[in-house]
Amino acid sequence: MKYKIAKFFLIISLLLSIYVLLVLLHIVSFKNLNLLLLGYLFWILFSVVIAYFSLIIAASQKPKEVVKVVYKEVPQKQSKAEQKENKEAQIIKQYTQIVLSDLNKFKDSLDKYVDQLFKNLAQAFNIVVGMFFIWDKNNEIYKTAGTYALYREDNYREYKLGEGIPGQVAKDKRILYVDNVPEGYIIVYSGLIKGTPKYLVFIPVIKNDFTVAIVEFATLEPLPEPTLKILETLSKKLSEQFPDFVKI
Repeated sequence: MKYKIAKFFLIISLLLSIYVLLVLLHIVSFKNLNLLLLGYLFWILFSVVIAYFSLIIAASQKPKEVVKVVYKEVPQKQSKAEQKENKEAQIIKQYTQIVLSDLNKFKDSLDKYVDQLFKNLAQAFNIVVGMFFIWDKNNEIYKTAGTYALYREDNYREYKLGEGIPGQVAKDKRILYVDNVPEGYIIVYSGLIKGTPKYLVFIPVIKNDFTVAIVEFATLEPLPEPTLKILETLSKKLSEQFPDFVKI
């Protein structure tokens, strides 16, 4: 900016010098031409000196440091609702990964698939008993294809579509979580306890809008929150990854 001012002053000085010359030529007799030229040269020298020192002064001024402003985006603080949602998503992901662990290794064996599934469910939810029903197209029933911690053969049951709780879950294609199991519905036998678990879960496995299998298991303690969201996610993931064990 100061350089521009100095250059501007120099130009003005030169123009003013020309103007002074014209004025002097007009008012001074040509007889005193030497005196006129001497005064004019003095005036030009004076203008140049002033312009020169202006440039020197401008050059001697250190330019101001340019301050670089960096705008850093400050993350917005999450609301309580967002924090709760993120926490629930982490919990759902955690339990889903446990239940689905290694199931893809047993796509060719239904027995091994069911065994691994109940092993994973026991690790995730501490289940005490479980049954796996699969659709039998020839007889149009859901028959027992595997169990967990059942010792009595009379527990092996069959259900038609819409019959009993498993059959109704298959018909509705919706998970069911019972937190007050009727006494005697399932009897657990072990060296420590004998009785009915208080919490019962039914998860439908759906292919092409038809329930091809039902996972039933019971626990002595309530499932972790958010319970229904966890179970709904498990039903969806199991349905997506379930091998072709069933003909519809």
